[in-house]
Amino acid sequence: MAIETIHIVLTWSADKRGKLRAETPMKFNTAAEAKSRAERAESRFAGVVALSQGYDVDTEQADENPVVLFRAGRTPAEFDD
Repeated sequence: MAIETIHIVLTWSADKRGKLRAETPMKFNTAAEAKSRAERAESRFAGVVALSQGYDVDTEQADENPVVLFRAGRTPAEFDD
């Protein structure tokens, strides 16, 4: 079982009615890079989350408890504290 940690930034835009629309996720090599990118993206998106998550390369299963590195704006309920 080979576990890899992935660092991603998720962003959401709001449509004309205010409904959130997910943008393309971005993958980074380190947690610091992901957090920095999320901080810079905060002003351009309705919501942004940077997280680190374990990923089993063999089974292609992601850990159910990601570590949230940064969160700002409006995000889906699964990212609420």
